[in-house]
Amino acid sequence: MSYDEDHIAMAAEYVLGTLDGEERSQVETMMGVDPEFKALVEQWERRLGELHAMVGVVEPADEVWVRIRTAVAAIAPAAAMRLPEITTPAAAPPAPVVQDIAPDNATPAPAADNVRGWRTFAYAASALAACLAAFIAVQASRPDILPAALQPKGKVETVQAPAPAQYAAVLQRDGGSPAFVMTIDTNTKAFTVRKAGPDAPPGRSYELWMVSDRFTQPRSLGVIGATDFTTKSDLASFDNNTIRSAIYAVTVEQEGGSPSGAPTVAPIYAGKPLEIVPAASVPAPAKSR
Repeated sequence: MSYDEDHIAMAAEYVLGTLDGEERSQVETMMGVDPEFKALVEQWERRLGELHAMVGVVEPADEVWVRIRTAVAAIAPAAAMRLPEITTPAAAPPAPVVQDIAPDNATPAPAADNVRGWRTFAYAASALAACLAAFIAVQASRPDILPAALQPKGKVETVQAPAPAQYAAVLQRDGGSPAFVMTIDTNTKAFTVRKAGPDAPPGRSYELWMVSDRFTQPRSLGVIGATDFTTKSDLASFDNNTIRSAIYAVTVEQEGGSPSGAPTVAPIYAGKPLEIVPAASVPAPAKSR
């Protein structure tokens, strides 16, 4: 006789010992009336026997039985259910009793289908949880192998940086009218020179110099004044203390600047930088209580 999947699974679960009392009784009844089903159970016993031999016997501790007996004793016995009495008419003759005789080869239908359904649901839920855990692990360790839609989005944090101080120097001659106005950004180490005086003489160029007691000679910052505005980043190699404390001077050199890297004549304009915009401090974030 061919058996469906439920009967085959029931035979295997009987061997594994996972059936409840009612289901085990049903299997034993089937084995008593159906030799082929009994052979199916014995076949499962042979298949699983090797695994059973590999598992050692573990005796439960004595306190386990104590806890079981205590828990059982604490359960109040359920009150017996009383059914209403049914009065049978006295005149009605007793109906003949007809006993159904099941054929010898009848196979009882498997019971507790709802239990097996819940067991299947539990297996599916466990598999889903395992897949979810694997996805979370991959997303945390190797997000690059996931599709773009499943990759975690990068978190962008805005960091407030304090605004740097701004300095300006008026380059002039002996308190006369400004010839150049120089502004300095201590954050980028860039400076801009605004020409406010006359152009350089023909065939000559204005050259800007940085004078400090930290140098053995003035440092050239390049030719300026060819246009109204000159912007350079030649202060990048100097620290802010040197930039703030230096004196900036202008000489009239040959066209294109001094060929030697040092001034060839005395400066005609000079000035010292002053702080015109103080550095802005960033307030500390408020602590949540």
